[in-house]
Amino acid sequence: MPAWLNLPNALSASRVAVLPFMVYAMAGSHRLLLLVLVGWVALSDFFDGLAARRLGRVSDLGKVLDPAADKICALVLSAALVLYTDFPTWAMVLLYVKDGLIALGGWLISRRERVPVVPNFWGKAAVFAEMVAFFAYAFDLEPLQRDALWVMTGFVAVSFATYAAIFVEVARGRRRVADVVAAYGSYGLPRGDRARERWIRGLILALCAALLLRLVWLIAAHWAALRVLP
Repeated sequence: MPAWLNLPNALSASRVAVLPFMVYAMAGSHRLLLLVLVGWVALSDFFDGLAARRLGRVSDLGKVLDPAADKICALVLSAALVLYTDFPTWAMVLLYVKDGLIALGGWLISRRERVPVVPNFWGKAAVFAEMVAFFAYAFDLEPLQRDALWVMTGFVAVSFATYAAIFVEVARGRRRVADVVAAYGSYGLPRGDRARERWIRGLILALCAALLLRLVWLIAAHWAALRVLP
């Protein structure tokens, strides 16, 4: 069996494979089917990286396939949401511009070095925020839509800024991709900057706690209107 044919890569590819069925479910208001598929996309996104690490199947293909699947899902689903829901066009354009520029930067870098730029904390947080916003709009959870949309926008902006910083350093020719990636911690900050890492960690935890409390309050205040299934 080829080394690339493994469970983690299959999980990543499955997210793209179910996209036509998700669009079909969205177009036909098949909410139960859509809920099952959204659940599968979320679970596969969590378990592909975990399986790769636990099974010792981390590969260069997997490092590219996982974020590529996330980007394809984001682009296809955002377009479908604009067509079938009230998801704003400007948010779709934002995702297309962000992912297009990141893909272009990655391609330009790959012409010089064959080292993939793996997603950092901000990239993963942006993907999670996108899924929450997509869920709120796909199931017409109106009380949650505005908050989810602006949280998504914030994480997308920060995520793009961290990748742009890596691209600029490499484009200047002063450092290699591997050196730049190795020099950054999980929060997109230079490794060894422990004071800033602690400050960022505290800020993130405070923001997450505030957003979680806001979400709980919105759900409690609008419980009757929040019906995922008819």
